[in-house]
Parts: sequence; C-alpha cells; structure tokens
Amino acid sequence: MKVVVGKFSSEPFHALSKKEISLLLKLVPNDWIKQVSNVVLSSKILKKRKLSKPVEYSVSKKQLSIFSRGLVREDIAKQVLLELASIGGELDEGNFNNTFELDSVIKPYMDKFLKVRV
Repeated sequence: MKVVVGKFSSEPFHALSKKEISLLLKLVPNDWIKQVSNVVLSSKILKKRKLSKPVEYSVSKKQLSIFSRGLVREDIAKQVLLELASIGGELDEGNFNNTFELDSVIKPYMDKFLKVRV
C-alpha cells in the first residue's frame, strides 16, 4: 500500500507521521485495509477544507485521505482506526448505539498504537 505525504512549507504540522500511518495499517486486520490502495496525508488544513471529519475514504479511488495538520495525534489515530473499521465492515451504523461500542471495536488497536513510539 502506498502512503503519500503532501508537501507544505509552514506550520501547522501533521498530527501523524508517515511511519505512524504505516504502523496503524500494520496493526489492523487485513479486512480493514484490503479496499485501500493509497493513503494520502494531505497538506491541506481541515478547517480550510470545510470537511466534516479529518479522515475520508473515496471508494472510487480506493484512497484514504487524512487531513491531520494542526490536530491531535491520538484523535487522528482514533479517526483513522474508525474509518478503517468502517471500510472493513466492522462498523455498521445500525449495530452501534453509542460511542462506547464504537471505541470498544478499535480499542485493542489504539492501545497497541499508543504503546509504540515511532
């Protein structure tokens, strides 16, 4: 899987590095990532893009776009895991009634990620 980092010349910096993205991708089940062929760590800033969430998946491009500049590392890692779980079919909106249930699906992977410093 290809991980691309968008170029930029000023702050704010990305919340996650390319190595951290690669680590997240290695931690999750293959079913979660088999529909993703590219990951883009975008140079664009979320607030300026007027997007509803910092991680978006394009089915047609099979691309996961991460808009993490100026955001918090743990928050972005959690959003990446939630999006990957959704892509992998783990998160069916009808099956999860609250945030606790969503968090329980990604917790083992988030815990492993937070233990490793890349």
